[in-house]
Amino acid sequence: MAMKKLQILNKDTGEILEEKEFTGGYHIIYTNLEDMGKLKHIRKLDNARFGDKHWIKNWIYRPIAQKLIKKFPEIGHINPKSILFIEDMEWEKPDSIKPKRHWQARISKANKQFSDMSGYDYILETRNYFIERMSREQIVALIYHELRHIDQFGDLQPHDIEDWDNMVATLGKDWSSTKAEIKNLIDDDILWEELEPAAKQLDMFNIRAIK
Repeated sequence: MAMKKLQILNKDTGEILEEKEFTGGYHIIYTNLEDMGKLKHIRKLDNARFGDKHWIKNWIYRPIAQKLIKKFPEIGHINPKSILFIEDMEWEKPDSIKPKRHWQARISKANKQFSDMSGYDYILETRNYFIERMSREQIVALIYHELRHIDQFGDLQPHDIEDWDNMVATLGKDWSSTKAEIKNLIDDDILWEELEPAAKQLDMFNIRAIK
């Protein structure tokens, strides 16, 4: 792994004010008095520990988000760099007699303080327990599903919307758990206006039939 060196110099004198060697990523916050001290960010922290049980997974999920945002107009308003991707590495499915549906991923809006300090407006959290059991195609669909919660005004659509009609009709209502192959939203030709017939899969959603 390549060693990096961070140096902060006094441009006038050449004096080294700070110097640090490291092998991971970095996140630099700096200010200029000319713009009233507004915080600015250089974010290259792609893989790092985040709290006790989470890891930052920007390097895995951001490229997927970038390709999805570029491909699908309905999420084209999203800036993928505004999202912090983290993954819970320790969660395990609890033993229970009664079957319960546990969330696999969720997106939340960062509060103003965290957003100002980190430069991220949203946090997209995944659970490794599910991710390691998913195919690449399912992971791509999962990221698309979460991005759909961000509307054009930057607000989040409520999470009681379990799915989107175009996804269900194209991938099937069990797209996140099926053992069968599903389409890859990035690599395959996906045209939402030419959905596959799946009326029987749409009964639970009370939406119009797809013709």
